[in-house]
Amino acid sequence: MATFKATIFKDRQREDKTWSVFIRFTHERKVRYISTTMYVTKKDMTAGFKIKNQQVIDKCDALIKAYREKIAPLNLELNEMPIDDVVAYLKESKRDAGGIDFVSFARKWCLQHPNLKGVKNYQAAINSFCMFFGREHILCSEVTARTMKQYEEWLAGKPRAQSLYTSSIVRLFNEARDYYNDEDNDIIRIKQSLRKYKPKQQNVAEKRALTTEQIRAIFALPYRGDTWNGKQTRHDLALDCFKLSFCLLGMNSADLYNAVEYDGEYITYCRTKTKDRRNDKAKMVVRVHPIIKGLVEKYRGKERVFNFHERFVDMEELNRSINIGLKEIGKELGIEKLQFYAARHSLATIAANEAGIDRWTVNLMLNHTDQSMRVTELYIKRDFSPVNDANYKLMEYVFGKVEGGE
Repeated sequence: MATFKATIFKDRQREDKTWSVFIRFTHERKVRYISTTMYVTKKDMTAGFKIKNQQVIDKCDALIKAYREKIAPLNLELNEMPIDDVVAYLKESKRDAGGIDFVSFARKWCLQHPNLKGVKNYQAAINSFCMFFGREHILCSEVTARTMKQYEEWLAGKPRAQSLYTSSIVRLFNEARDYYNDEDNDIIRIKQSLRKYKPKQQNVAEKRALTTEQIRAIFALPYRGDTWNGKQTRHDLALDCFKLSFCLLGMNSADLYNAVEYDGEYITYCRTKTKDRRNDKAKMVVRVHPIIKGLVEKYRGKERVFNFHERFVDMEELNRSINIGLKEIGKELGIEKLQFYAARHSLATIAANEAGIDRWTVNLMLNHTDQSMRVTELYIKRDFSPVNDANYKLMEYVFGKVEGGE
């Protein structure tokens, strides 16, 4: 009699501290083990190494049921068939020719977008999603609004992951739908959508936004002036980049690294993070305020606005150096977990809550889009004067009148 049972090999722990799940197949007193794409952690098992995670148990039961249905026509009780031939036949049934492997697509998509800011977050989200499923093979048909809600609950206690990872999975799933579906020719390979699921939003402003006094303290902080291997220390680099970001409408490290257009008064760039998702390429034109005019010249590049691309191999390395330097600055000023994005969050918070700048203008200053106005914006040529006027107003509020600041 052919029997199946899910099992774990205690002595086969993987490098990532997990154990692979196997299906033990017994036939004519012989035993073979069929590998699966599922794996479990220590918390998913009892002390005796028996699976206790109900989600994994259910998936194993479903797989065993499929195996039983597959071999039923073979009549193994009547027909002699070597166990290895039966196993080979079962493995063929594991291939779903009609299904689209979401994980395979997502990983390939990440490899095709190596310069996308945040691509590491997408990769981390995929790994987390696989951990949630307990396997590497996930069909697009399994990624539903209900599944996403369960995944969000599984991430309970990790608010940033609940927002970041779920948003990343939704983005990757939509990319898969765009790739495999062709509505014009009525080719729909991925039928379901995630429109009914809304990723949980994290309120990061309270954690990242600094007070006006803290911003002034950062700008007043003296340079160390020392060098390492002939180069400026991360402390002083971070200080300068934070100042640049705060005064350039929250320009992030990727755009400081990539921007190429500067006419001596205005820096024009397309925001790296969102340019591929917007019709206007997330274009921004920001006027350089006199308070940072000297800093812009200090870091002027030969081929790009700033020379960071000449000093760092990529924008991730620049961002890493900035945040290391900001940790030192945070310790000096008593600002816990100071990060580069605090410049962007702070300018928005101070502008809206203290400087008297309306939220619509703050939205434009951050180069965000209003979903309710997306169609209308297609017909209106963007005028960047209001955001730059608002930025000058913010600089005057925080730092007072500056010579040449109008």
